[in-house]
Amino acid sequence: MQENISQMRHGGFSSSDIATAAAIVRVFETGTPLGNYSEVAVLNDGAGISYGISQFTHRAGSLAEVVSRYLASDAAAGRDVLAARLPMLRDRSAAAIAKLAVDRDLRRALAAAGHTREMREVQEAVAFERYMLPAVRACEGSGFRLPLSLAVVYDSMTHGSYNKIRDRVRVAATGTGNFEKRWITAYVRERDAWLGSIPRLRSTRYRTRFFLERIATGRWGLELPINVHGALITNEILGISPVDSGKSRTAAGPNHPPQSKQNDAPQTPSTQPAENPQARPPVSANEVLGSVERGFERAAESFDRVERIGLGTANRTDRAKSLWATVAGTLWQTLWAAVGFLAGLPREVWLVVAVIAAVLTLAYLYRQITLGRLREQKETI
Repeated sequence: MQENISQMRHGGFSSSDIATAAAIVRVFETGTPLGNYSEVAVLNDGAGISYGISQFTHRAGSLAEVVSRYLASDAAAGRDVLAARLPMLRDRSAAAIAKLAVDRDLRRALAAAGHTREMREVQEAVAFERYMLPAVRACEGSGFRLPLSLAVVYDSMTHGSYNKIRDRVRVAATGTGNFEKRWITAYVRERDAWLGSIPRLRSTRYRTRFFLERIATGRWGLELPINVHGALITNEILGISPVDSGKSRTAAGPNHPPQSKQNDAPQTPSTQPAENPQARPPVSANEVLGSVERGFERAAESFDRVERIGLGTANRTDRAKSLWATVAGTLWQTLWAAVGFLAGLPREVWLVVAVIAAVLTLAYLYRQITLGRLREQKETI
């Protein structure tokens, strides 16, 4: 990772920014800032085995890439088992995922390989190429310079569905406050709501809640130390000197736009998609007005249809209410007469109450008939 990070120092983010964002996501993924290269898990999300510092999964294809690169090295730990399982790891069908998810030999081989230098280097490289590099390019392509923005985008690319949530966010370029902060805030809120709407992902909302807490308190610089989900990230843990940490805040500040040198940046491998995920540009005012106007037109059409249906329903409802008012009034009078007789109440008492109930029933019946006539008159106008 340090070699990969050093190649990007001339971009908008410093080595400290990138290392801190990576550490935050490693805490989310494995519980420790430096990551757990040997961690093997199988979650109830259909992704199959999740492995290593970025929890590379079978379904995403990242686990097959990690194993393939590891086998290209001279490392021996777990080699025979991993080589035998590689063809099935490349098969991302539900059947293959389910079969390998319960393969104990594969899990043991992955755990053993995670203790080797070769596997650590492979995981670092794959995590950087598949997730960190696209995240940096997405931020720089959108003009984002704040360290917290990088952490948000990197976490989403690692966790998944960044493009889906990104496409839902629309923030006008003109408005109160910094566009980058407004867009990232809207994005994190949208992602938090999305995670909460999916039962199997609901437990991962600690990720978005961490970012929302940083946003609410205005801590966009990712100054260390940071407590992330119970794990403390410090300069010492990441091997960052205070001088480099201070420089990172200047390099990422709003007064220093990124001056990326395209020729020096690491190239995305051919296995990566050509599309560079970026925040969508805001829609123009004309597009907004047009969209609102079309929305009003659709709403008016729906209202007309509802009104036509509702008038017919109202007439039937009025007649039904009148019928049930008559039935209920009759039953009530009968019940009261029976109760009064059995209880031995004076005849005058229950007779007065019965008359009052009859009057109220007739008044309600008259009201319903009158309302029905008014609606019928409205229809003929």
